[in-house]
Amino acid sequence: MARVMVVEDDPQIVSAVTQGLSREGNAVASAASGEDALAEMAAHPADLIVLDLGLPDLDGIEVIRRLRSWSEVPVLVLSARGAERSKVDALDAGADDYLDKPFGLAELRARVRALLRRASVNGRAPAMVVGDLSIDSVHRTITLAGAEVRLTPKEWRLLEVLSAHPGKLLTHGWLIQQVWGRSHGDETRQTLRTHLRTLRAKLGDDADAPRLVRTETGAGYRWLVTP
Repeated sequence: MARVMVVEDDPQIVSAVTQGLSREGNAVASAASGEDALAEMAAHPADLIVLDLGLPDLDGIEVIRRLRSWSEVPVLVLSARGAERSKVDALDAGADDYLDKPFGLAELRARVRALLRRASVNGRAPAMVVGDLSIDSVHRTITLAGAEVRLTPKEWRLLEVLSAHPGKLLTHGWLIQQVWGRSHGDETRQTLRTHLRTLRAKLGDDADAPRLVRTETGAGYRWLVTP
Protein backbone atom coordinates (compact mmCIF):
# COMPACT_ATOMS: atom_id res chain seq x y z
CA MET A 1 0.00 0.00 0.00
CA ALA A 2 1.41 3.37 -1.02
CA ARG A 3 1.01 6.56 0.98
CA VAL A 4 -0.05 9.46 -1.25
CA MET A 5 -0.29 13.10 -0.19
CA VAL A 6 -2.68 15.40 -2.05
CA VAL A 7 -1.64 19.06 -1.79
CA GLU A 8 -4.66 21.07 -2.94
CA ASP A 9 -6.81 23.84 -1.43
CA ASP A 10 -10.02 22.96 -3.31
CA PRO A 11 -12.03 20.58 -1.05
CA GLN A 12 -13.99 19.12 -3.98
CA ILE A 13 -10.83 18.16 -5.86
CA VAL A 14 -9.28 16.76 -2.67
CA SER A 15 -12.37 14.64 -2.07
CA ALA A 16 -12.49 13.33 -5.65
CA VAL A 17 -8.77 12.53 -5.81
CA THR A 18 -8.82 10.92 -2.36
CA GLN A 19 -11.72 8.66 -3.27
CA GLY A 20 -10.21 7.77 -6.63
CA LEU A 21 -6.79 6.84 -5.23
CA SER A 22 -8.16 5.13 -2.10
CA ARG A 23 -10.10 2.69 -4.27
CA GLU A 24 -6.77 1.35 -5.51
CA GLY A 25 -5.60 0.62 -1.98
CA ASN A 26 -3.58 3.78 -1.38
CA ALA A 27 -3.52 5.57 1.96
CA VAL A 28 -4.27 9.20 1.11
CA ALA A 29 -3.44 12.24 3.25
CA SER A 30 -3.99 15.87 2.30
CA ALA A 31 -2.62 19.35 2.93
CA ALA A 32 -4.22 22.64 1.89
CA SER A 33 -1.05 24.75 1.78
CA GLY A 34 2.59 24.45 0.80
CA GLU A 35 3.93 24.96 4.32
CA ASP A 36 1.57 22.31 5.71
CA ALA A 37 2.64 19.90 2.97
CA LEU A 38 6.35 20.35 3.71
CA ALA A 39 5.77 19.94 7.45
CA GLU A 40 3.68 16.80 6.89
CA MET A 41 6.32 15.33 4.58
CA ALA A 42 8.98 15.91 7.23
CA ALA A 43 6.88 14.21 9.90
CA HIS A 44 5.23 11.47 7.80
CA PRO A 45 6.96 10.93 4.42
CA ALA A 46 4.70 10.00 1.52
CA ASP A 47 5.53 7.66 -1.37
CA LEU A 48 4.08 10.13 -3.89
CA ILE A 49 2.74 13.70 -3.89
CA VAL A 50 -0.10 15.03 -6.04
CA LEU A 51 0.49 18.79 -6.07
CA ASP A 52 -1.56 21.76 -7.20
CA LEU A 53 0.51 24.77 -8.29
CA GLY A 54 -1.98 27.43 -7.16
CA LEU A 55 -1.70 27.19 -3.38
CA PRO A 56 -2.72 29.98 -0.97
CA ASP A 57 0.72 30.51 0.59
CA LEU A 58 3.56 29.17 -1.58
CA ASP A 59 3.59 28.70 -5.32
CA GLY A 60 3.64 25.00 -6.10
CA ILE A 61 6.92 25.35 -7.99
CA GLU A 62 8.55 26.75 -4.84
CA VAL A 63 7.19 23.77 -2.90
CA ILE A 64 8.86 21.44 -5.41
CA ARG A 65 12.18 23.30 -5.15
CA ARG A 66 12.19 23.13 -1.35
CA LEU A 67 11.14 19.50 -1.37
CA ARG A 68 13.89 18.54 -3.82
CA SER A 69 16.54 19.88 -1.45
CA TRP A 70 15.95 16.88 0.82
CA SER A 71 13.57 14.40 -0.83
CA GLU A 72 13.27 12.50 -4.11
CA VAL A 73 9.61 11.59 -3.62
CA PRO A 74 7.75 11.44 -6.98
CA VAL A 75 5.64 14.56 -7.63
CA LEU A 76 2.64 14.65 -9.97
CA VAL A 77 1.52 18.22 -10.66
CA LEU A 78 -2.16 19.07 -11.18
CA SER A 79 -2.75 22.54 -12.53
CA ALA A 80 -5.09 24.75 -14.50
CA ARG A 81 -2.02 26.58 -15.83
CA GLY A 82 -2.06 25.10 -19.30
CA ALA A 83 0.78 27.19 -20.71
CA GLU A 84 3.85 25.28 -21.83
CA ARG A 85 6.07 27.59 -19.75
CA SER A 86 4.33 26.52 -16.53
CA LYS A 87 4.85 22.87 -17.38
CA VAL A 88 8.52 23.42 -18.21
CA ASP A 89 9.08 25.37 -14.98
CA ALA A 90 7.44 22.65 -12.87
CA LEU A 91 9.39 19.84 -14.53
CA ASP A 92 12.66 21.77 -14.32
CA ALA A 93 12.03 22.38 -10.61
CA GLY A 94 11.83 18.62 -10.08
CA ALA A 95 8.26 17.49 -10.82
CA ASP A 96 8.01 14.02 -12.36
CA ASP A 97 4.75 14.44 -14.30
CA TYR A 98 2.13 17.08 -15.11
CA LEU A 99 -1.63 16.70 -15.57
CA ASP A 100 -3.83 19.55 -16.77
CA LYS A 101 -7.09 20.44 -15.04
CA PRO A 102 -9.78 19.34 -15.65
CA PHE A 103 -8.62 15.74 -15.64
CA GLY A 104 -10.17 12.29 -15.54
CA LEU A 105 -9.70 10.08 -12.50
CA ALA A 106 -8.80 7.09 -14.68
CA GLU A 107 -5.86 8.98 -16.19
CA LEU A 108 -4.83 10.29 -12.77
CA ARG A 109 -4.80 6.77 -11.33
CA ALA A 110 -2.80 5.49 -14.31
CA ARG A 111 -0.17 8.21 -13.91
CA VAL A 112 0.08 7.55 -10.17
CA ARG A 113 0.57 3.83 -10.81
CA ALA A 114 3.28 4.58 -13.37
CA LEU A 115 5.18 6.90 -11.01
CA LEU A 116 4.98 4.41 -8.15
CA ARG A 117 6.25 1.62 -10.41
CA ARG A 118 9.15 3.81 -11.54
CA ALA A 119 10.03 4.67 -7.95
CA SER A 120 9.92 0.98 -7.01
CA VAL A 121 12.22 0.01 -9.90
CA ASN A 122 14.69 2.79 -9.11
CA GLY A 123 14.74 1.68 -5.49
CA ARG A 124 15.47 3.65 -2.34
CA ALA A 125 18.76 4.56 -0.76
CA PRO A 126 20.06 2.01 1.76
CA ALA A 127 20.44 2.86 5.42
CA MET A 128 23.38 5.11 6.28
CA VAL A 129 25.77 3.39 8.68
CA VAL A 130 28.49 5.28 10.57
CA GLY A 131 30.17 3.08 13.16
CA ASP A 132 27.48 1.96 15.61
CA LEU A 133 24.96 4.45 14.19
CA SER A 134 22.39 3.38 11.56
CA ILE A 135 20.04 5.90 9.92
CA ASP A 136 17.22 4.58 7.72
CA SER A 137 15.48 7.66 6.31
CA VAL A 138 13.00 5.60 4.27
CA HIS A 139 11.50 3.82 7.28
CA ARG A 140 12.32 6.67 9.68
CA THR A 141 14.33 4.52 12.06
CA ILE A 142 17.63 5.22 13.80
CA THR A 143 19.64 2.97 16.07
CA LEU A 144 22.74 3.86 18.08
CA ALA A 145 24.68 0.94 19.58
CA GLY A 146 21.58 -1.20 19.00
CA ALA A 147 19.21 1.15 20.84
CA GLU A 148 16.39 2.99 19.08
CA VAL A 149 16.77 6.76 18.73
CA ARG A 150 13.65 8.91 18.47
CA LEU A 151 13.67 12.30 16.74
CA THR A 152 11.09 15.07 16.63
CA PRO A 153 9.72 16.08 13.18
CA LYS A 154 11.99 19.16 13.10
CA GLU A 155 15.02 17.07 14.05
CA TRP A 156 14.20 14.65 11.22
CA ARG A 157 13.83 17.55 8.80
CA LEU A 158 17.16 19.02 9.90
CA LEU A 159 18.87 15.64 9.57
CA GLU A 160 17.43 15.06 6.09
CA VAL A 161 18.44 18.51 4.85
CA LEU A 162 21.98 18.16 6.20
CA SER A 163 22.55 14.63 4.92
CA ALA A 164 21.19 15.49 1.46
CA HIS A 165 24.19 17.81 0.90
CA PRO A 166 27.31 15.90 1.99
CA GLY A 167 30.48 17.95 2.13
CA LYS A 168 28.75 21.25 1.35
CA LEU A 169 28.73 24.29 3.61
CA LEU A 170 25.10 24.98 4.52
CA THR A 171 24.62 28.48 5.88
CA HIS A 172 22.51 29.30 8.92
CA GLY A 173 20.04 31.29 6.83
CA TRP A 174 19.63 28.57 4.22
CA LEU A 175 19.08 25.86 6.84
CA ILE A 176 16.53 28.02 8.66
CA GLN A 177 14.61 28.53 5.41
CA GLN A 178 14.66 24.82 4.56
CA VAL A 179 13.64 23.58 8.01
CA TRP A 180 11.38 26.36 9.31
CA GLY A 181 10.24 27.75 5.98
CA ARG A 182 11.27 31.35 6.54
CA SER A 183 13.83 33.39 8.41
CA HIS A 184 12.95 34.77 11.84
CA GLY A 185 16.30 36.43 12.56
CA ASP A 186 18.46 35.79 15.60
CA GLU A 187 15.74 33.99 17.55
CA THR A 188 15.44 31.28 14.90
CA ARG A 189 19.23 31.06 14.55
CA GLN A 190 19.35 30.21 18.24
CA THR A 191 16.58 27.66 17.67
CA LEU A 192 18.69 26.11 14.90
CA ARG A 193 21.69 25.86 17.23
CA THR A 194 19.54 24.27 19.93
CA HIS A 195 18.08 21.70 17.53
CA LEU A 196 21.52 20.91 16.14
CA ARG A 197 22.95 20.43 19.63
CA THR A 198 20.09 18.09 20.57
CA LEU A 199 20.38 16.18 17.29
CA ARG A 200 24.11 15.69 17.82
CA ALA A 201 23.53 14.38 21.32
CA LYS A 202 20.91 11.88 20.14
CA LEU A 203 23.16 10.65 17.30
CA GLY A 204 26.24 10.35 19.49
CA ASP A 205 28.16 13.06 17.62
CA ASP A 206 30.82 15.11 19.41
CA ALA A 207 31.03 18.75 18.32
CA ASP A 208 34.73 18.84 19.27
CA ALA A 209 35.55 15.70 17.24
CA PRO A 210 32.62 15.38 14.83
CA ARG A 211 31.94 12.36 12.64
CA LEU A 212 28.59 13.64 11.31
CA VAL A 213 28.27 17.44 11.45
CA ARG A 214 31.05 20.01 11.62
CA THR A 215 30.37 23.57 12.74
CA GLU A 216 31.81 26.19 10.41
CA THR A 217 32.15 29.08 12.85
CA GLY A 218 30.17 32.14 11.82
CA ALA A 219 28.93 30.49 8.62
CA GLY A 220 26.91 27.32 9.15
CA TYR A 221 27.31 23.55 9.21
CA ARG A 222 28.77 20.82 7.01
CA TRP A 223 27.58 17.18 6.81
CA LEU A 224 30.70 15.01 6.84
CA VAL A 225 29.36 11.61 5.78
CA THR A 226 29.75 11.02 2.05
CA PRO A 227 27.99 8.23 0.11
